Amino acid sequence: MPDTAIALSMEAAGKCARYDASAKRILSFKAVIAWILKKACSEFRDYDVAYIMENCIGGVSVSDKAVHQDQGNKNRGLDGDESVEMMNSESSSINEGNMYYDLRFRARVPGGDGDIFLIVNMEIQNQDNPKYALVTRGIYYCARMLSEQYGTVFKNMDYHKMQKVYSIWICPKPEGKREDTIIRYSLREDEVRGNSFIHVSDYDKMEVVVISLVEDYDSSEAPLVGLLSVLLSSSMALERRKEILGSRYGIAMDKKLEEEVIEMCNLSKAVEDIGRRKGIEEGKREGSLLTLFQLVDEGKIAVNVAADTAKMTEEEFMEKKESYKKESL
Repeated sequence: MPDTAIALSMEAAGKCARYDASAKRILSFKAVIAWILKKACSEFRDYDVAYIMENCIGGVSVSDKAVHQDQGNKNRGLDGDESVEMMNSESSSINEGNMYYDLRFRARVPGGDGDIFLIVNMEIQNQDNPKYALVTRGIYYCARMLSEQYGTVFKNMDYHKMQKVYSIWICPKPEGKREDTIIRYSLREDEVRGNSFIHVSDYDKMEVVVISLVEDYDSSEAPLVGLLSVLLSSSMALERRKEILGSRYGIAMDKKLEEEVIEMCNLSKAVEDIGRRKGIEEGKREGSLLTLFQLVDEGKIAVNVAADTAKMTEEEFMEKKESYKKESL
């Protein structure tokens, strides 16, 4: 029996969910996260990727790590097999319900006046044009991460202990006008009248970063866009991908990372194939309906016969017919 549009939609949904899960696992590797932190978060711009990977991600023990980035081991490549131990991805609120983050982890920035601790959320957005701006959703995610620190990171009136949060959105297939962009949204002070004596760290508590990728990684001058475009590509050959990751980004893609990339590529191709099949199936159905509309207009068949053939009620058939007529005007 041929696949129906609804059957294809269900099959695609299952494979899309597995694709998303695989992409999330790829982004959870420390080497990848270190690159994202360096290029998307201003706090890490002065640190080497290797140092960030070894000293700043996850539940790092401060006492047994190097204080200065030049004390890290620069002679070996970035380990592509080591992934990050993530924070709980569920955010619970009695009034607002549960919410799940794609990825969430803790990061620390070493500093002479004391370490800075951050909470970082990363999201993969495959739907290019949702009914809202991604930055708006990102702000909400940041607000949740800030509010849930009460009772854990700080208590009572100790708001000065609140940790800055990041929500980073990665868009693998944006529209042309948004391709190859990294846009940052943050809180800024505006001295309307007089001088402020508030330290920037007192209000710099949240940032949303939206990263839009490209089909051809080599067309981007931004290293982070290029790296993520290679990792999340649905068409690039595995050996070519390994070569680029090693030579250009210093990431050794072995074992687990390679398996995840292969799985994601296979699922991506499967979803594209289902999409083509679904389009053909829907096209056939649409063509059959147009033929029935024409036969009814010409008086060659009755409405009830046409509706029965289309597996619709007479009301549904006539509504569809009128809708098509309006769209054709």
